[in-house]
Amino acid sequence: MNEPYNPPAPPAGSTISAATMKIFMFLLTLFVISQTIGTAFFGVYLLRRLDEVEKEMHQQEGYLFMRILQKCSQKASPTSLNCPEILAQFLKQLKPEESPTKETFEKQKGDQKQLPIAAHLTSTTNSKSTAVLQWAKKGYYTASDSLSYRDGKLTVQSSGLYYIYSQVTFCSNREASSQAPFIASLCLKSSGSERVLLRAANTQAPSKPCRQQSIRLGGTFDLQEGASVFLNVTDPTQVSHGTGFTYFGLFKL
Repeated sequence: MNEPYNPPAPPAGSTISAATMKIFMFLLTLFVISQTIGTAFFGVYLLRRLDEVEKEMHQQEGYLFMRILQKCSQKASPTSLNCPEILAQFLKQLKPEESPTKETFEKQKGDQKQLPIAAHLTSTTNSKSTAVLQWAKKGYYTASDSLSYRDGKLTVQSSGLYYIYSQVTFCSNREASSQAPFIASLCLKSSGSERVLLRAANTQAPSKPCRQQSIRLGGTFDLQEGASVFLNVTDPTQVSHGTGFTYFGLFKL
């Protein structure tokens, strides 16, 4: 008679081995993670400890150095140290902190002489009735020590090539019967004489309210020490004194 074949069941030991392997792998992973974290904490602790040891060593070195200086300063106490050389080295380290010498002052003075020679002036509403434009000493006023200002004139204290520039903004509102052009002139006063360096004109037209127009002048000139430059206009009452409208300046090349 034929009987059905039943394969033998797997041994129970194989199931236990798989569970044991999972537990082993979990414990191994936990051990590796613990070791990594422990190593990181130990590294941080070691670095901090090394910093503390280094600070303590510096403090001890400073203390020992001060003790050596104290022994060298006590001439009566016998010592085998080379005190003259130690004191000389100590004084040498202190030299950079000493007050500046005369050579240092001369060098600083020479550096100051290299500052640029320049000026920039803006117009003022308190202008005089003269044709020479006046400039404000506050606000946008800037001028180096090598220049002086008085009565609308900039005077140079150093000879050389200078670039001079200016802009004059005026209000054009003249009637048709008196439409004379508005003229701005850049003038030079040197050795007691005056002459015109640059000049520009702009026509006027009747307009109410007035129409703003600008005249610009600029050029390079060889100025001698004591020479003065200034701006002349045909009618100072027409000049606009708003911020940035009318200005005058120069700088040395």
